[in-house]
Amino acid sequence: METIEHVPPREDEGQQRKAKNGDLSGRDAKSPTPDHSAPAPPDIAVDDVSIPGSLVIDSSLFGAKDWDYSDYNSDAYVKAMQYPRGCTILNCVLTRRSAYQWENGRRYHAYQEGRYPLPNDETELDREDMKHHEMMLITDFRLHLSPIPETPDKVLDLGTGTGIWAIQMAEKYPNTEVIGIDLSPVQPEWVPPNLVFEIDDLEAPWLYTPGTFDLIHCRFMFLVIRDYPTMLSQAFRTLKSGGHIELGELDFHPVSYDHQFPPNSQVHLWIDLLCDASARMGFNMFIARQFKTLLLEAGFVDVTEEILEVPWGGWPKDHRLKTIGVWHLEQLFMGLQGIAMGLFTRMHGWTSEEVEVFLVGLRRELRDKSIHMLDHV
Repeated sequence: METIEHVPPREDEGQQRKAKNGDLSGRDAKSPTPDHSAPAPPDIAVDDVSIPGSLVIDSSLFGAKDWDYSDYNSDAYVKAMQYPRGCTILNCVLTRRSAYQWENGRRYHAYQEGRYPLPNDETELDREDMKHHEMMLITDFRLHLSPIPETPDKVLDLGTGTGIWAIQMAEKYPNTEVIGIDLSPVQPEWVPPNLVFEIDDLEAPWLYTPGTFDLIHCRFMFLVIRDYPTMLSQAFRTLKSGGHIELGELDFHPVSYDHQFPPNSQVHLWIDLLCDASARMGFNMFIARQFKTLLLEAGFVDVTEEILEVPWGGWPKDHRLKTIGVWHLEQLFMGLQGIAMGLFTRMHGWTSEEVEVFLVGLRRELRDKSIHMLDHV
């Protein structure tokens, strides 16, 4: 995990920059809101329909042009508002089934189709919340490690997912504007008033004003970000003087605590296959090992690295580590099929049946209590 404090250049200091720890920050009321009025794709006819209450709906978002939105209580309007996971017109993006696609029985995002290889259905969203709780256990229930101000102005959460981290940040800092961005509109409906979710690709050019954020938070994104140097450059530009960025990632290199890995380990084979498949898509599963170098190259200084233990399973005697290990293994079991299915069928050419057969042996090895695996974040 990397923590950094960033000080953008001052006029009297040339290009001097300082950095420490990073977290999220929302946008100042005076900062312009990013322009999301980009034209629709050429193959979609945009038909803006006005609705009473000064709200304008772009019907192309629903994949239809012939619905009547003249009445809030109309059947068409109610039908249009059936969001997959609670997204509202005031704090999220209007969407419908056209926001998703299905493959091998799992639901995936449709915006920037194929950009993210994992599913975004309810099973995976539940796992994302489990990963958040696991991370809270690992960090002793600290939402951030960076020494941000008591009342930061703006916090940005990259790849917000279910929005659970952003929601808790907004609740902890009620006077802070918190922004969560993600490719999928899967965030909940009822959120703190100082929180907004935006559907966007974090590797596209950022439209935020330079010097906007006190904290930028980025966690578990090795299957999302292909170009870390460019992302960090954009983060550097949009952080305030003295702002922070915080990166958190699993090393994904479990070692045997007592040297008892079986020969031809299924866990090692699974990781090798994931590494190869993700590399073909342009991702680096072991990017955490390069965080410090990448941050320094982006212009950050005072880079702090904290490495914390993550057992795979409940084998440790220490109660805290045992709890972390149980949570880690449970969320892993929940995600094995989703993690492997898309990557293995798309990149390795496996059938869904071949993936399922392979996972049987992998689950058996992960349940073997004689194997004591230890990883780090």
